[in-house]
Amino acid sequence: MKQFDVSQLKKRLMTNPDYVDMLHDMSDKVEDFFLTFEDGPENHSRWGHHYFCSTDGAPLSYDHKNRKLHVCPICQRNYTDQLYDDVWITLYRNQAVISLWMSALLSRLTRKKIYQDHIRLMIDTYVRQYDYYSLHNKENENFQSVSATKWGCGRIMPQGLNEAIFVMRMLTAFSIVKNLLTDEELASIHRLCENASELLISQINKIHNIPVWYCSALVVIGAFTDNTKLIDDAFNGKFGLYQQLKEGLSKDGLWYEGSIHYHFFLLEALMTALLFAQSSKFHPDKRFIMQVRKMLLMPRQYAFDNQVLPNPNDGWPDINLKTYLHVYDMASKYFGRYSDIGEFAAQIDASPVKRKGLPLSTPYYYDDRISLERLTWNPDFEQISYQKSVGSSTNLKSSQCVILKNDRINVFLKYGHNTPSHAHPDKMNIEVTIDGKMLTRELSNSGYGSTICNEWYRTSLAHSTVVVNGKNHVSLRQGKCIFFRKDYVKASTLDVYREETQSLNSLKRSMNNDEVIAYLSRIEHCTSEEAESMIVKSNIPTIQPGSITSDEPCVDFFRTIKLTENGFVDTFETSASEPVSLDYVFHSQAKLVDPPKKAKADPGFYANGYQYLQEFGKVIDRNKHILLKWDLEGVKLTSLITLYGKMKLYLMKTLDNPANETRDTFIIRCSSRDAKFIVRWKIEGKD
Repeated sequence: MKQFDVSQLKKRLMTNPDYVDMLHDMSDKVEDFFLTFEDGPENHSRWGHHYFCSTDGAPLSYDHKNRKLHVCPICQRNYTDQLYDDVWITLYRNQAVISLWMSALLSRLTRKKIYQDHIRLMIDTYVRQYDYYSLHNKENENFQSVSATKWGCGRIMPQGLNEAIFVMRMLTAFSIVKNLLTDEELASIHRLCENASELLISQINKIHNIPVWYCSALVVIGAFTDNTKLIDDAFNGKFGLYQQLKEGLSKDGLWYEGSIHYHFFLLEALMTALLFAQSSKFHPDKRFIMQVRKMLLMPRQYAFDNQVLPNPNDGWPDINLKTYLHVYDMASKYFGRYSDIGEFAAQIDASPVKRKGLPLSTPYYYDDRISLERLTWNPDFEQISYQKSVGSSTNLKSSQCVILKNDRINVFLKYGHNTPSHAHPDKMNIEVTIDGKMLTRELSNSGYGSTICNEWYRTSLAHSTVVVNGKNHVSLRQGKCIFFRKDYVKASTLDVYREETQSLNSLKRSMNNDEVIAYLSRIEHCTSEEAESMIVKSNIPTIQPGSITSDEPCVDFFRTIKLTENGFVDTFETSASEPVSLDYVFHSQAKLVDPPKKAKADPGFYANGYQYLQEFGKVIDRNKHILLKWDLEGVKLTSLITLYGKMKLYLMKTLDNPANETRDTFIIRCSSRDAKFIVRWKIEGKD
């Protein structure tokens, strides 16, 4: 394989005006960035997840020319703490390495000195001074040596994950211009590779998305330095790439953490590693290649027909297949443009859906259409005419979710968990599209460091499910699909409010250190400092694997979804060991039309998301069958709600993502041991 075929790109420039315009855009961007570029070891990077408004969750506006300006684009608050200046450094360095990558391509194509100057400036700033950047982690702890570090450390970047991404992108750029670099420059890059390898190898100790990036970075380092042993170890090590997919990939082809964003995040690392391995004539085993192929094709079943992605657990809001087109640009190159993956990539590219970008470790796209990865690896990518297809219903049993589809309606149901890692307390949550429009969707997250992320987005109340006694779901066990056919599913999840404990070794094998600390703090009712001490001493005094840790009542959930020709019926049943307060929650992206009268009411709960409810009111209607009317972007809908016994209906506004927007929400409430909630949705017509 010819790694970077500049001659092919030059030929494509003669026939593809988009590429010409893209190069002009790249040139403008790098010249603007390097005009004022200034960085060095004296600047300290901090975790990117802090760079979000604590009030509404929006990413702060980043200006590479002003380290002191961190303004929320919604509420206009300017964050002035040093923390944000340091997070700015992280975003700045991501832009720097992307600008280096652009300069490398422009240098190969034009041989202009200005782009070579950019490359040498980056070598002076980051390569030659690499060891002078302080070892630190996202908690802002500093360390004197690699042997003394805690898991998750970086130098240039605030944690090992970001360091791996930075190194991979930097070496991609240097590989493009390798024949233009001096022997001394190459020697400096090799020293950086040795030191970065030592840092990353020391942190590969679990099955998790982050070590996949570490191992992938080692493959790229090995390919650049002609170190075949490093490549082999990255694939074959105890927690190497082979073992990561062997343990971490479900039978359905979805990454075990249950987040579609992290699934694609993984694939970005894997595809970069595979392309570099291929250039070094290293051939991964066929089973591994088939696993990666399965990961790439799984979203054909998983995505809604409008290419929006169901989005349970941590991630970013409103993502779609085009969000990750850069992954498929690389995959199309590796597997071939006439392969099933190449054809899938072309269909994603041709789709009329607008791409939704990513706020962190942001890849470069020209006009939100053409990725830097395509220009680099796959410039002969051929565009085709879009052919809309309707997918089939699928039960992704090992991934604990199901999607029902007909010509007009798609319903996604998550009925269980596989791990605490990146999990939301969202048992039996649903997401729904009607005529390609989102009726209810998972809000996902803002940055993990944002207050509203944990106080709202990661609560059970923020999901379309049932909340018991105003508290978040606790169980992270698997559920069960009881019955499935193309238009019908019934699923169960048991003991939702009591947690079955796991061994410390099990937790440490599949979770970040901070996730283990949070888990132990909850189980042991202790501070995070005490939990961290338990981890260090490997001493957990009160729990045994498999034990139940809560005094909460046993509550079981059963949810049935039945598609009809022009709607769906949602039946949610609960069974508890004692009387409990039950809130059936449904969040609608559709607008409520002519809402029934309501009287102001007290929510009754004041934490776990309830503190964010707005305009909370009890519907004044003695009828046991209440019809709500909705407008979903011109599609007229009704929802017929049946109130059994002493059930009451409440209407309110709840926070969207970002949180300056709201959506119409209804809650059906009752107090009972056993309850059945039934809502019948129907499409009435279009404007």
